[in-house]
Amino acid sequence: MKARIPERGTRQLRKGRLSQKESYYFITTCTCNKQRLFVDEHSVRIVFDALDWLEQSGFIEVHFCIVMPDHLHLVMQLVGEKSLSDVVKSLKQFTSRRLRQVRRLEVPVWQEQFYDHMLRRDESLIETIRYCWFNPVRAGLVKYPNDYPYWKSKYKLD
Repeated sequence: MKARIPERGTRQLRKGRLSQKESYYFITTCTCNKQRLFVDEHSVRIVFDALDWLEQSGFIEVHFCIVMPDHLHLVMQLVGEKSLSDVVKSLKQFTSRRLRQVRRLEVPVWQEQFYDHMLRRDESLIETIRYCWFNPVRAGLVKYPNDYPYWKSKYKLD
């Protein structure tokens, strides 16, 4: 089998990736070729169900998630024995399988890589969440963040 050469820049995403239990992470992952796959409640529910399973299984604690049409922002705490890469891999595998079944897709759902940022002590969890929450406003999808339907948070946002 011929080895795949990573796309330009993907090695940089893995460089310095650290899985540290109890740490908070800001994760962004995009659909393959920026396909607009998450434009209906049923498709978004698949992502939320996967996150619920990961949380109930004791691998992560979800603090905030917003599913945009072509990407996902997740603010979570790594609490279980799975590495950060394994958590994201589980999320992508489950959602890919279900979306292929439901929407009869024959193309990849997610890009192979993802962006992660471990929040440092001087970074505000709530400010990171607010940044994600305003993403649909910046994208021109809604005028106010509360108007966008595909997000969930542990915190009251206003």
